[in-house]
Amino acid sequence: MSEQIVHITDDTFEAEVLKAEQPVLVDYW
Repeated sequence: MSEQIVHITDDTFEAEVLKAEQPVLVDYW
């Protein structure tokens, strides 16, 4: 599963989360 973990930044949030084709689980740490 660790290979599926993606680190999101402010610069990549829109492309990786908001425009994702599949559901996204975001864990704010």
